Amino acid sequence: MDPAPGDRELARSIEEMLSGISTTTTAITRFVRSVRSAHTELSLVTHELSDLRLALELLRDETAIPQLLRDAHIPTVLDACADALVRIDIVLEHCVDSTQWLTGPSQDIATQRAELAKCRQALSLVLEAVTLCVPTHCPAPRVVHDT
Repeated sequence: MDPAPGDRELARSIEEMLSGISTTTTAITRFVRSVRSAHTELSLVTHELSDLRLALELLRDETAIPQLLRDAHIPTVLDACADALVRIDIVLEHCVDSTQWLTGPSQDIATQRAELAKCRQALSLVLEAVTLCVPTHCPAPRVVHDT
């Protein structure tokens, strides 16, 4: 059975986000090799990206996502994630050395890390909601007969 169009769209969006995370992670690694002073702040970002990747992979594997979450909430969160990734990539492209890193970009990166954390938290809540909504996770009520 083929997935519904909304499910295919969500799967495609998640795959694009996972690809974006890989691209940004690679850019961060390259940047830290050339600007060692950025290691501390950017390692926090890579940890956040790793956690976000896990949430996205779990969401991708989920088969029973309620339509409201699939069509409205998740795309909004994914758009915010994509925006944060683009902003991180732009900061890394325009920063050329340690001196420049210390005069501003590190604060921009911290802001985007906070945005990624919000996205991850939102996706984690979606996963929890999906888990609670799936009827197979809720035991059927037991009927007790008094005799």
